[in-house]
Amino acid sequence: MEEFFHYDSPEHFFWVKEEIFPAKNRSAFERYEDRGKGWVAKSINGSMNKRMIEFLRRNWNSLARTTERRERGYQHMINERMRREKQKQSYSALHSLLPPGTKSDKNSIVKLAAKKVEELSAYKEKLERENTEIEAILAARREIKRMIEGAKIRLSVANPSSGIVSMVEVLKYLKKMGATTTSIQSKFSAQELSAVFEIGPEMEAAEVEKAVQKTLFEVERKLHFHF
Repeated sequence: MEEFFHYDSPEHFFWVKEEIFPAKNRSAFERYEDRGKGWVAKSINGSMNKRMIEFLRRNWNSLARTTERRERGYQHMINERMRREKQKQSYSALHSLLPPGTKSDKNSIVKLAAKKVEELSAYKEKLERENTEIEAILAARREIKRMIEGAKIRLSVANPSSGIVSMVEVLKYLKKMGATTTSIQSKFSAQELSAVFEIGPEMEAAEVEKAVQKTLFEVERKLHFHF
């Protein structure tokens, strides 16, 4: 049996040394130097992250401002182009109203247009003066015509008692007033007496008509009372 199980001396056995597989530290405390190294690494990482975020933020803000300035510049360019195009169209339209042969540059167009405006303003004032004079002439002609033709007065009485007597009294009253009767148009019936008197221009038709109508009513009243 001893030959089958051959034992060597203790120094010949293979022993695993503790240095190869170190035992874990089962203590709840850590060494100060180990904890300090980890905190420094975390602090460095956090600082780098902050710097990176700040760098990106600055670059983003700068990019946004650059983009905004570029958009404003582009919009300003578009507005300026539209303004110039509209101005060009306005000058072209104004040039078409000027006499043929007018130069197409802006300075020539503006000068000639200003001159034409002054001429048209003077012509307008002249027409207004002539129009006022024409209106005054027409008014004078109407007055002369009225004076030459005289005035007309119209009289009427319903159910007259005596048309002949009424007409005679009216003529007497006109003569008393100094009115010259140039023509008479009358219509007699049992239902109505109507007459149109044309008198001289020296009398006012409205006043004469009112006075004669009053006289005619007075004559009719007397005739009715008499009969």
